[in-house]
Amino acid sequence: MSTTRLLLLGVVRIFQPAYGYQLRRELMTWQVEHWANINPGSIYTGLRTLAKHGYLLELEEGAGRKPGRTSYKLTSDGESEYFSLLRSALWTVNGFQPGQMQAALSFVWSLRRDEVLAALESRIVQLEQLEKAEPFAERQIVEDPGTPNHVVEMFRISSARDRGELEWTRGFRQRVADGEYSFAGEPPSWEPPPGLATHWGTIPDPPG
Repeated sequence: MSTTRLLLLGVVRIFQPAYGYQLRRELMTWQVEHWANINPGSIYTGLRTLAKHGYLLELEEGAGRKPGRTSYKLTSDGESEYFSLLRSALWTVNGFQPGQMQAALSFVWSLRRDEVLAALESRIVQLEQLEKAEPFAERQIVEDPGTPNHVVEMFRISSARDRGELEWTRGFRQRVADGEYSFAGEPPSWEPPPGLATHWGTIPDPPG
């Protein structure tokens, strides 16, 4: 649920105020239904739920509650929740929920470069610790008489993902340190082609 909430708050933050159908269309171009397990039909429900909890402001146009006639903006609570979820996803390694880091990458530009570097260095340490503990955890599974033999392969595929992420994180951290991409408080490193939303040309500063 936190990944879904981050994605919805983040995409509203980019395009606000925006209609539900616009936000749904944008998220579908990110293929979130594949890596975040978001049902396209549930996006409208998610937006209304966030509004109910005070994270989004609904701007109604006329009578009725047709999704295409309601636009959304972040409230101050929604802005705070967005950054809380983003930082949690970026700073915390969760190999069983890879969609969390995918979502964080979608919005990592809204943080400052020094924080992104610190978070990636923290992730590297966490992943190195998992790699160090890996042989002992595998031995425990293999030597447990109550565990079927094939279960160790479930552990091994998870460990392989962690090792792959460690290699990628080291490379990404170096690219960020070398000045690639742009982050909050910096000139944008990418401009949208003519005809696309101009919101992508401005990177809002984080609060504080």
